[in-house]
Amino acid sequence: MKRVRIGQAAVTALALAAVLLMSTAALAQAPDVATLVVTGRAEVRVEPDMAVFTVGVETRASTAEEARAANAEAMNAIRDKLLLSGAEERHLKTRHFHVSPEYRYNPSDGSRTFVGYVVSHTLEVTVTDLDNLGPWLDAAIAAGATQVSGPIFVLSNPDEAVERALTEAVRNARAKAEALARAAGVFLKRIVNISESVSTPVGAMLRSVAADMAEFAATPVSPGEVSVTATVIITYEI
Repeated sequence: MKRVRIGQAAVTALALAAVLLMSTAALAQAPDVATLVVTGRAEVRVEPDMAVFTVGVETRASTAEEARAANAEAMNAIRDKLLLSGAEERHLKTRHFHVSPEYRYNPSDGSRTFVGYVVSHTLEVTVTDLDNLGPWLDAAIAAGATQVSGPIFVLSNPDEAVERALTEAVRNARAKAEALARAAGVFLKRIVNISESVSTPVGAMLRSVAADMAEFAATPVSPGEVSVTATVIITYEI
């Protein structure tokens, strides 16, 4: 009978394979790791340093070109007034421009009669110095803006506030986990998983106004505070 010799390398490989199979079987039979999941939340309130508002003009005419020309003239007057008040071109951006036909509906017979075209143009204004917010709102209204919305108060650099909120949220979650662990008679080991979400809600907004008044007082602006909210979900092994 012919004998087959197995080299040392082959023997070692077979031994390792057997160990791996045994380890895999042991892991498959091992109970799930016990965990504790907690949620931490924190809110940081800070004063905003920027604001955004929109101004719009809506014009009507029998033809689209006439409506567009009238709208361009009105919007240019608003832009010029804002620029004279200290705004720069980088602060002004077209947000919306729309041309559509307009019909008059007859409820008696359900018919529609074409009456002309409507052109609407909305300009977004970014205010990087809040001292300019009131005067710029007034300037837009005085120049003939028929639709004004905002302002929305924001942070130019929210990173510091976000970091503070996340840090407080993690501390909150850790305190909850320690309290629950003590009450349950278990010990926290390591963090298995952690997830986070951050939201930066806007501050107070002025209601939209119709700017068809001949005289108005200077617009008072109180930015108040904006809040940065962080939520973390941490899973601990126990």
